[in-house]
Amino acid sequence: MSSTATRLTCFALLSAVEEDLRHAIIEISGEYDDPRAILGGNRYEKALTRLGREVGSDANVSIESLVTYLDFADSYEVLTSLKSRAPEETKEAVGKLSRHVAKLAQIRNRVAHTRPMEVDDLAAVYDMAEEACLSSTSLWNNLNTTIRRIEEDPAFVLGLTISLVTDPDNAPQHNLPAPEFDETGFFGRRREVDRIKRAIKGAYPVVSILGDGGIGKTSIALKAAYELLDDPKNQFDAFVWVSAKATILTVNEIQRISDAIESSLGLFTSAAEQLGGKIAASSHDPVEEVLEYLAAFRVLLILDNLETVLDQRLRDFLLELPMGSKVIITSRIGLGIENPVALSPLSDHDATRLLYALARVRDVKALQGLPGAAITKMVQAMKGHPAYLRWFVAGVQAGKRPEELLQGNDLLLDFCMSNVYGYLSTNARSVLRSMQVLPGRRSQAELAFINDYSASEIQSSLLELMTTNFVQMQGASMGQTSETTYQVSDFGKQYLDTRHAVSAEHRVWFEQRSKELTELGIALQAESTASPYDPRTIDVQGPGDFSVARILREALREYDRGEYDTALVTCREAQRLAPVYHESWRIEALVHVGRRDTIAARAAYERAIELAPESSTLNYLFGAFLVDEGIDAQEGLECLQKAALITEVPTSVILQIAWAHIQLSDFDSAITSASHAISLKPSVSDGSIALTMGFRAAVYGAQRYISAASFEKAAEILEAGVELAENSRIEMLEGEAADRLIQLSEMCENLGDRVDENYLAVNFDNFATRMRDRVRSVDPELLNRRIGSVKNKFLDRLFGFVRAWDSEYFFHLSNLCSQNDWAYLEEGALVAFDPVTDDPRGKRAGRLRWLG
Repeated sequence: MSSTATRLTCFALLSAVEEDLRHAIIEISGEYDDPRAILGGNRYEKALTRLGREVGSDANVSIESLVTYLDFADSYEVLTSLKSRAPEETKEAVGKLSRHVAKLAQIRNRVAHTRPMEVDDLAAVYDMAEEACLSSTSLWNNLNTTIRRIEEDPAFVLGLTISLVTDPDNAPQHNLPAPEFDETGFFGRRREVDRIKRAIKGAYPVVSILGDGGIGKTSIALKAAYELLDDPKNQFDAFVWVSAKATILTVNEIQRISDAIESSLGLFTSAAEQLGGKIAASSHDPVEEVLEYLAAFRVLLILDNLETVLDQRLRDFLLELPMGSKVIITSRIGLGIENPVALSPLSDHDATRLLYALARVRDVKALQGLPGAAITKMVQAMKGHPAYLRWFVAGVQAGKRPEELLQGNDLLLDFCMSNVYGYLSTNARSVLRSMQVLPGRRSQAELAFINDYSASEIQSSLLELMTTNFVQMQGASMGQTSETTYQVSDFGKQYLDTRHAVSAEHRVWFEQRSKELTELGIALQAESTASPYDPRTIDVQGPGDFSVARILREALREYDRGEYDTALVTCREAQRLAPVYHESWRIEALVHVGRRDTIAARAAYERAIELAPESSTLNYLFGAFLVDEGIDAQEGLECLQKAALITEVPTSVILQIAWAHIQLSDFDSAITSASHAISLKPSVSDGSIALTMGFRAAVYGAQRYISAASFEKAAEILEAGVELAENSRIEMLEGEAADRLIQLSEMCENLGDRVDENYLAVNFDNFATRMRDRVRSVDPELLNRRIGSVKNKFLDRLFGFVRAWDSEYFFHLSNLCSQNDWAYLEEGALVAFDPVTDDPRGKRAGRLRWLG
């Protein structure tokens, strides 16, 4: 949940108070005091538990180390119990704090556990802070410093991260967003909130909150949801929030709603696993799949901003809700099948309080000094409409006279938008036009492509538009990696449609850019489907990825040209546009591998995995990297095995798993993986690789068992090699695979002569015969190839000699099957070759291949 300036200011002051209280406890405690006696039994155990949770069981236990883990209320109670030791000034200051303790503890809980702030939270904390500083300068050192800094620069709190000592939040999993009213607190409507809660706790499966646009439907839904979340008698396992704002529901639009629910259940799915269950989608119909979730878990599903008539399919969906799960809907139009709660405008009293609160929080002095009667008259003119009230305060803040804004809603709308519109930059106006032509939520990457802007240009434009309230931002839900999106606000849309219609020329240009983006996306998705495990294929899941994938394509082109630094800059641009798109980091990792910077490559891969931990492709590529680069074969194997947990696992994944097993010297498992790859009916090329992997594993495994005189184990792994050969297609036995099979047959022949046990000798002879028969079926001439070892090599003259069957054979670099093998041909290295004996110059090795 994002933090508002109100919440952060409360945090800054409360954390300063806590630091001062803790410091005072340490100051008046003695070196030999017993921590348990000083803190008290319950507080001692609580602090000790928190210390152990953060530091571990080896933590040093002392008064100083434990005091750090006391919260506000505990620190106050400890200091009060030690007042006999404290200076008189400290005693008086702590005594004056006593009347604030209960209120401050509640506020602290809301700040620490990201619960909505109340109307007077900030005022209560600030008043306490100012009063405390007047009572003592020595006790409240940190608090004095914090207040001065807030007065000098109120914006400094925006750089803070809320971190208060607290115990784990035991509330159910949820993805409830931060409410707009966090800035001022929730005003009025206590009766409606209670009615919504009673309806949800009662028999009604569906509750709708109805009212005009901007009347506060979303706010009251969030208020009720948060109160239900913290209700000790809460009946739900999870709270799932989904917004359908700015959508037009047609016969086919229900699919979009269901998809939105489905994509918003990433956190919910995780919560379901934590609760001990896991559901597999048994239907391609997303509505049916959501119903399965709602049947398996007690869920409060909140569908926010369904702004038009809902079709029969959604009605059917709501009528089929399983027992235990409930749905809240906010909409301008009811469904006719629910318990409706209609919202009216705020009362004059509550509207006045809201206006005052907005003026105070935003420091609009022109309104703060007005008498109550004048304020009441203003809110009556705006008919208690919360959205109008917010826009009104924004208008006065911008310098417009209040009476000018109250001449009518049209004037209010015109000022709130046009007065700001005149100060918008050219870039920001262009972004607005694009959003007018192409309505709906758009990611910043999409908007950057459509407007042909860089990441910095689109970000500055969107920030400008959000601060002027033209554009609304919707962030990703907690626990998800879905992108933040933007759309024109309701007021902004009304104003732009009437005052700044898009010209035909601009409309054509934006529509053409959108078409180009769609065509690009179709091509990228086709590539992604055709070769998903190719490291050069960019994983594209939806329209939000199209424009960033185009940038990553350019990074790959720069990578191909060896322009690694330029490619990294391009990746950074993609990451700025779409920070939660895992491919931006995965392509960066690929570039780092090209630069041979494996540390940076691993860091980039790990960031990508954080963003898309369930991606089969990403787990495969990361696993392959860890294994191939010799970084961590075990972790690489685990990633590869995770990639294999899909219905139709590709051969390439299984082959990489086999290679990982070889790197870990788990040769039996490597043969099993190679056999699995063959069972998938791979291409001839992949089949040949599978055989090569399997035969290598059989050779290495047999050698290890033979050296340990474990001939029965050697027989088992060699038999697995025979079966692998016999279960494969003949044409797959080519290249190294054929040579390895010949090597295995010779090993079996030698073992048949070596072992004493007759049954083992018979088995080894049988294996050798079957292997040679398999080689013969490919090409009888292959049986003439020999397995030997390098005797010596002359680097300067590019030739050497190999020994096999008590003979020596000359070879030249040109005789190698692959000249890359030259570097590995050290003395004693095993090789396979064709013996050439009819050369008048002597015996020669042809088609020589290094075997290790």
